[in-house]
Amino acid sequence: MSYQRSDWLADLDLLEGAVALWWAGRARHAELDGTDPGAVFSALRAVEPAGDLWAGARALRGGLWALGDCHLRLAPSVMGAETGWQSGLAFAPTPEGPALLWADPAISAYRAASVGDLLTAIDGVPAEKVLASLRLRPGSTPRQRHLFALQSLSHRDCLPGEPPLPRCLTLTDARGHDLTLAPEWRTQDPAAPPPPAVRARRIGDRTGLITVRSFACRDRTGQISDAEMARQLDAALAGLEGCDRLAIDLRGNGGGRDEQARMLATRLTGAPLVWMRHAHPAPYGGELGRFEDLILTPKATPQPSGLRLLIDAGTASTAEICAAALAALPGAALVGSPSGGAVGDPVEFRLPRSLLGVFVPVARYARPGTDAPIEGAGLVPDIEAAPGAVDLREGRDPVLDAALASFD
Repeated sequence: MSYQRSDWLADLDLLEGAVALWWAGRARHAELDGTDPGAVFSALRAVEPAGDLWAGARALRGGLWALGDCHLRLAPSVMGAETGWQSGLAFAPTPEGPALLWADPAISAYRAASVGDLLTAIDGVPAEKVLASLRLRPGSTPRQRHLFALQSLSHRDCLPGEPPLPRCLTLTDARGHDLTLAPEWRTQDPAAPPPPAVRARRIGDRTGLITVRSFACRDRTGQISDAEMARQLDAALAGLEGCDRLAIDLRGNGGGRDEQARMLATRLTGAPLVWMRHAHPAPYGGELGRFEDLILTPKATPQPSGLRLLIDAGTASTAEICAAALAALPGAALVGSPSGGAVGDPVEFRLPRSLLGVFVPVARYARPGTDAPIEGAGLVPDIEAAPGAVDLREGRDPVLDAALASFD
């Protein structure tokens, strides 16, 4: 596709106007991060895409990252030109540093690595220095940015002309021995069946664990399905009949559809619940309106006597709204580490010349009963706990352990 400088400038003009009118987090991130949209767009206008649409897309992606809002980012292209790559590796943040969480056992080069090994270098550069510089996906808080940088070692959606990186990782085991391996990047299989969004298991007679990995539940065909989410939730709760103490694991849940999160909440509360406290811009953009409360109608009979909501930096967006609402219930508590701090109701704007899409978050949210913003702050747990590298090595989950202990 031919893409000239005049096209680039026309797209930037439209996007800068949309950001000025609709970006609900602009004042928040100016305060937190010192972001300056005017300076970002001025720098973007100096870019010369040289007839290459994807060079412009890469520059735009970096400019949006610099504005510091998780939901202000490129959308998938209408041409489906991105290529999804997976390395077969996953890492988790720990107090000791990034640690190996999983390695695909089918890849022989990974068999010398062990869960809990620390990531110490990326392409020969200290790992933390590289992770601080990776700018592939915006994050709303430093902890979320760090997590997204780690996730980019597992999965990347690369634009045309962009290879999956890195090419070399150095891991250090518990004895201080180094292992160097090359990630085996493989294209993602779009036909692979989606994993369940909801899992459940009993822990004793009265206690149950429900893990909700996403509020974008998909059916067997890969389509996002509210009906499938309802089916999975009902099956999970049916298997926990008689449990009046529930731990809801929202760690790593990056959000999804508000409708699916409400399905979970209505099944856990027996009284009307303030679901979200939100403010949107006036029609045609402009100043944000006052906060309003959205009340949720309950379905649970009876309501659990104890509720623990497990959160971490990967808990974001709709999952944070859900956790904040349920934490207000009697007998409820947040357990884990601070959440991602990224909520915003993103709306897609399609640029007229390139047809690139950009998500712009158009709403702000506060924790129910307060005017304290969730964006850029997140939810602070009532009970703090986080896994270390030794916990990963030995298969322990101190967050779940703390949640269960708090029931007694």
